[in-house]
Amino acid sequence: MKYLKLFVLAVAFLFAANTYSQWTYCNGSAGMTGLGTNPGIYCLDGNNAIVVGGVTGAPKVYKTTNGGVNFVNITANLTGPELYAGCMMDANTLMVGDGAGNAKLWRSTDGGVSWTTVLTTGGAGGFFNGIVKANLTPGFVVAQSDGPTGSGAACVMYISTNSGANWTASVQTGVGFTIGSLPAVYCIDNQFFGNGASTAPRLAWTSNGGTTWTGQAVSVTGTFTSGLAFNNNKLNGLAISSASYPNISRTSTGPAGPWTTVSTGGTGASTLNVLRWVPGTDICFLATSLGIMMTTNNGTSFVNQTTNSITGFFDISVQNNSGTINGYAVAGDGSVVKLTSPVAIDPANTTTPSTFALEQNYPNPFNPSTTIKYSVPVSGNVSIKVYNSIGVEVMTVVNKNHVAGNYVESVDLSGLSSGIYFYTLSSGDFKDTKKMMLVK
Repeated sequence: MKYLKLFVLAVAFLFAANTYSQWTYCNGSAGMTGLGTNPGIYCLDGNNAIVVGGVTGAPKVYKTTNGGVNFVNITANLTGPELYAGCMMDANTLMVGDGAGNAKLWRSTDGGVSWTTVLTTGGAGGFFNGIVKANLTPGFVVAQSDGPTGSGAACVMYISTNSGANWTASVQTGVGFTIGSLPAVYCIDNQFFGNGASTAPRLAWTSNGGTTWTGQAVSVTGTFTSGLAFNNNKLNGLAISSASYPNISRTSTGPAGPWTTVSTGGTGASTLNVLRWVPGTDICFLATSLGIMMTTNNGTSFVNQTTNSITGFFDISVQNNSGTINGYAVAGDGSVVKLTSPVAIDPANTTTPSTFALEQNYPNPFNPSTTIKYSVPVSGNVSIKVYNSIGVEVMTVVNKNHVAGNYVESVDLSGLSSGIYFYTLSSGDFKDTKKMMLVK
């Protein structure tokens, strides 16, 4: 009965995930003023989000704690140029970065009541393009800046392991560009993070915590990489340029590629294209000047989202909060839309296992459906295949990249005859087989 309940829950989650709620207008955003034309947004969950922007000499930060019903001005003692990047580590620990030479990164530990400068780039060329906390490493956050000394200077990725209290610099030498792209910055964990280029469809990435950097061109054309995002598995990635829409660049083998060009199916031209991946899923959102699109299969195909007739999006932020997608997107005029939707996550996937495991199917015998539970301790490709009694493959249950976790799959053998069947889980060097019986 335990396994049957898990199966029912999984079906319910999958059904909900296939009927995604659409984006709705946040009435509270109408009260925000002075954001300029290039606002940024970052959400912590469905209730908490910040919007940053402003003009030279008048930076602005607004915060909602009630799901967009109200946005409160928390600019407080912030001074200097406009803000281009913001991040929330928790409801009280906030960070914002400006961009006008000798750029400053400000931090608040009281929810925006007061702000302290914790990092300055120095020089005349600093410009914070993005501040992003890691999906998988608590307290880890990166902030990407153009070269501080100006033209020709290497970009810098600043790294913090204590929620932004202290920072170290990792210089991005040899990546093929010296100006980063707003807001194409991603961070999966304390080893794997990177950013896009402002001078070509290109990215800089590291898989060793910033010790070394690699530059990589993507397959689309255009002036700069306006959107860049990766799945937690570090294999599936998407990139888009300022001029490539409706085409997008896709990889399923990591940032080194190969990258191939696929169409989102959209129409028209868009120069503001931002990508944000929902952590722990195969779902990624694309915000453009035309609207918002979504993929649920790592970029193989996209579907349009409704946005209450609001267009001209400049930034988007999405989170996975215990099986619910929460997202906020901001348009150039300061209008904010919000998404709250269930996501198809296996309800058994609550802890990280230490070893591979393939459990006995339940029920067994069965007619015609049964469920299979399995555990994956490391990210990688996992396949489960079904064979008949003489070893002929009759079905592929799953064959895709997994992040570490516990999973449950439903198997329907209604098209096969009664008899003994075997199912085999394969991942890397691990392989295990179990027997099941179909009785009609």
